[in-house]
Amino acid sequence: MTSNQRMKLFKLSQIFLLTVFMLYCEGCFQSLALIDDGIVTIGLYADSGAAQSCVTAAKNMFEWMGYTVESIDAKTINNGDILHIDIFYFPGGTSRPYIIDITEEGKNKLRQMISAGRGYIGTCAGGMFAAEVQVWRGTTYSEGQLGIFPGTAEGPIEELFGYPGIGMCQVNLVKDHPITEGQSDSVWILYYNGPFFDPKHTADVEIIGEYDITGQPALVAFEYGRGRVFLTGPHPEWEEDSDRDSVWYFDNFQDYGSDWPLMQNATRWCLQETVE
Repeated sequence: MTSNQRMKLFKLSQIFLLTVFMLYCEGCFQSLALIDDGIVTIGLYADSGAAQSCVTAAKNMFEWMGYTVESIDAKTINNGDILHIDIFYFPGGTSRPYIIDITEEGKNKLRQMISAGRGYIGTCAGGMFAAEVQVWRGTTYSEGQLGIFPGTAEGPIEELFGYPGIGMCQVNLVKDHPITEGQSDSVWILYYNGPFFDPKHTADVEIIGEYDITGQPALVAFEYGRGRVFLTGPHPEWEEDSDRDSVWYFDNFQDYGSDWPLMQNATRWCLQETVE
């Protein structure tokens, strides 16, 4: 090998090492940069499809936990202005606008952020959007899904309340998970046309709670890359016997205790904090 060939080989090896280093640093930045300021920011999706009552209740709930809440929309996600978000929260409502308004590039950015270490919490429609497949009133949809949940979200559940019924449902909790720490064996959560979650047989998904009447999964948690995801079919953000959620529509129902501590555990788990 001539001296010129050795020099070219040396330069190529330097370029290769520099490229590997830059890719490594980029990965570190994606997984660590958002927690450097010490502020936890919840990105609350408040665009078309998100029911205002769900947005209002969730904002009050996360602020009760002590977190900073920032409203985000499809444009925010599509433009990639989400690097400072620690948890993406998609509320109830209807998932079709989520699917349509957030571009595939925007969905890829969400997946990349979650995989790099962020969290995702989806309630009702937000849970259906997260699934690879959703079944709504017997019709199957797979195009445009976020697809981070390896399985199907199917609703509404006719055995609970006939469409478009609404009411309190009993959810039996699994006791050996940080999210259920300090909780009773079962909780009552308001149900409003939400799904159950059917993970693939090969999927590493933990079923946190099951609908008492049907035995179907109502609450699930799993890891997505280095990130964590929590999905719920019913609505634990609503406080039926309290006005601290600033939503009065469902105050005639009996809550049998607040669901916010359960959601606080789920949020801390998604943040990869220790649940005490």
